[in-house]
Amino acid sequence: MRQLKHLLTGLFRSPVLWGGLVTALYYSALLGGVIDHPLLVRFTAGHIVEYIVTAFFFVGVSALVLRGLESARQRRLPAEPLLGSIPLGGQSISDASGMLAMLDAAPANLRGGYLVGRLRGALEHIRRKGEAESLDAEIKYLSDLDAIRSQHGYAFVRVIIWAIPILGLLGTVIGITSVFANLDIKHFDASLPHVLEGLQVAFDTTGLALGMSMLLMFGQTFVDRAETRLLSEVDARANAELVGRFASSGGGDPQMATVRRMIEAMVQSTDRLVARQADLWRGTIDVAEQRYQQLTVNSGQQLETALAGAMEQSLKGHATALVAAEHGFAEQNLRQWSGIQAALVQTADAATRQQAELAKQTEVLLKVVDANSQIAQLEQTLNRNLSALAASRNFDETLVALSAAVQLLSARLGHAPGDLQPVNLGKPRRTDKAA
Repeated sequence: MRQLKHLLTGLFRSPVLWGGLVTALYYSALLGGVIDHPLLVRFTAGHIVEYIVTAFFFVGVSALVLRGLESARQRRLPAEPLLGSIPLGGQSISDASGMLAMLDAAPANLRGGYLVGRLRGALEHIRRKGEAESLDAEIKYLSDLDAIRSQHGYAFVRVIIWAIPILGLLGTVIGITSVFANLDIKHFDASLPHVLEGLQVAFDTTGLALGMSMLLMFGQTFVDRAETRLLSEVDARANAELVGRFASSGGGDPQMATVRRMIEAMVQSTDRLVARQADLWRGTIDVAEQRYQQLTVNSGQQLETALAGAMEQSLKGHATALVAAEHGFAEQNLRQWSGIQAALVQTADAATRQQAELAKQTEVLLKVVDANSQIAQLEQTLNRNLSALAASRNFDETLVALSAAVQLLSARLGHAPGDLQPVNLGKPRRTDKAA
């Protein structure tokens, strides 16, 4: 964007552009009948050389007009000093940087002009040298440089002023050549108009070229004089702005000033050397610190990797041992459960057998209970019978038969005779005795 702006600015200030536009407008008005002056038609539109000479003239006029407008713009200098008033005793050399910043804030019409350029060059010289003893010589040098630059600014106009008479001479040569080409001695009357036309081209182009070159030379003189006055005003303003502004550091003795500058240069060089050495040490320390951090990080990574590997191997071994122990415990538990299962099976078998035996004993007991109930019934029957027999006469015989029956029954039931309950025969009734 900035380059495009510079390009457009340069194109806007180009004399070729403005000269070409003026030439196009002039010939448009001339050929269109807006301008109907016979001399202008004859001297500027009679031959191709006249067109070229006129275009060169308008380009030169545009260059002079632009130069004059630029000089008039730069002559509008502000009333107040651009660098401020000069304090008593002068200013320090270190204030040159601040003054350069003040020039950057100058009005736009002055920033590209002679005055700001002159002040900037002098301040940069002071800042670079570090002293103001050579300021007058620098101001004189900058003034001469601006004068030379001003003269070089008219080089394009000088080329045009030189080229226009050459073009007129070229038109003269073309016209004379046309005269000789159209001259016929035998038919002189018929060739006379062509001869006159060739002579007209020769003289008209030469006259036009000489006249336009003279006008451009006068115009250059006026513009150059105005720019010279501008340079004189710039010289006076620059001297007023700079001369006596900075305090002298040499005490009036050039040799002491030189020695002082040498000492200051040595001090500055030493300061720069110390700063450079400090920067080198700081850089070395930073590099060493970065290297140490890198080594620390690498060592930590290596230690972490080693610990991870060792832990991984340990965990693998531990897992293997756990798997082996788990298999051992599983086999042992399997064996124990197998034994317990076998014992349970044996216990179940024993319980089954015991249950069968208990069932048998239960059947026996049931039989015994039945037998006991039968015995009880039998005893009751016997008791009734005994009671009945006691009342009868044949008691002894019945008692013997009953004892035999009891013994037989006891033998059959597997009881000892002593286990039986004795038979209560009761006492004999008195009736029996009486009988």
